[in-house]
Amino acid sequence: MNEERGFTLIEMLVALSLFAAIAAMGVGLLRSSVDTQDAVQGRLKAMGGVNRLRAVMANDLAQAVQRPTRGAAGEAVPAFIGSANGFAFVHAGAGSLDGNGRPNVERVAYALVGGEWRRSTQPMLDGTALGAGDRLLSEIAAVAVRYRDQAGAWGENWTSEPGDRLPRAVEVRLSRTGREALTMLFLTAPTLPPPPPTAGNPAP
Repeated sequence: MNEERGFTLIEMLVALSLFAAIAAMGVGLLRSSVDTQDAVQGRLKAMGGVNRLRAVMANDLAQAVQRPTRGAAGEAVPAFIGSANGFAFVHAGAGSLDGNGRPNVERVAYALVGGEWRRSTQPMLDGTALGAGDRLLSEIAAVAVRYRDQAGAWGENWTSEPGDRLPRAVEVRLSRTGREALTMLFLTAPTLPPPPPTAGNPAP
């Protein structure tokens, strides 16, 4: 007759301890995997926001035009005006979302408002004020903007007078809370030279 032998209490305790250790390691690995996935998703989301910001600003500035406007009170507004904290200008390529007839140019402004880098537009090109705008990037602690002229010199202020001149390039540096600063460089539309004289209209 074969004698059947079961587990002793000590063997059961050892087995349970090993099982608990393996389960703890599995939970730790799962938690680490979830945290890594969350971090990757957050990073991708942040990169998507920055890429959208770059695309929107690059598209606007690449289509800047030498077109002065009128403000809400009828005052003259230069085609491009900027400071160290933001800038506003007129650009082409604007579409009508509601299908109504309107010019394909609009005045747009970029500025730091309440810790947000925002883009705002005017409902109509002349005789209206800029709206509240849309948030492009949040958690902005400070902004520094520079403008490059035709001679290659940089400055913190720009006015398109005289002659509605445009800067050759715009540099925007956004200092973000808890993150490294974001520096972006954009080229503006080239200033068009005057048309050549025709046979019947000699140059002055």
